[in-house]
Amino acid sequence: MPGSPSTSSALGWESHGGLFFNYFAAKIDAVFGHDDDGIPADALDRFMASRPAGIQGISPTLQADLVALFVELLNRDEQAIGSTQGFFAAVHREPELLERMIKVGPERQAEFMKLIAQREGVEASHPGLELLVHSLQFATFKAVDRYLASDSERSLAEEYLAVLTMGREIYSQPLTRS
Repeated sequence: MPGSPSTSSALGWESHGGLFFNYFAAKIDAVFGHDDDGIPADALDRFMASRPAGIQGISPTLQADLVALFVELLNRDEQAIGSTQGFFAAVHREPELLERMIKVGPERQAEFMKLIAQREGVEASHPGLELLVHSLQFATFKAVDRYLASDSERSLAEEYLAVLTMGREIYSQPLTRS
């Protein structure tokens, strides 16, 4: 909406750091001096607006909309992630960075969960939301590991989608043996 603050700027995402790299933004800021590692306002606004109208409860597009948001952020941050490898050595040398990450990460996570819950019209503690977001974030960490360790020509977003596809194969299995 013209003239109104975006969802992300209202939550302070632009000045405070990223989504699934909620820890990394603080690390990068502290070590490398980056000042714009947050979720772009337009990306967060698109995510919030992408919910289909007329749906009550969890929307059938939530997972795809979150994946699209994560992929957009991965595409934006792909180059910077490679330079983050050097950060891990800095964490070992400067333990206070890890302490700050541990404090800031859960705060960002809680803010993001509230935002998703608001979009979906459910409580932020909804177990399905928590499982989905944690799974997508874990897939992000695994994709970054694979991306940094690989000589492949795959982009970071492609690695992410490959990890999610592997997880989907497992999650599509029956929950019980009948």
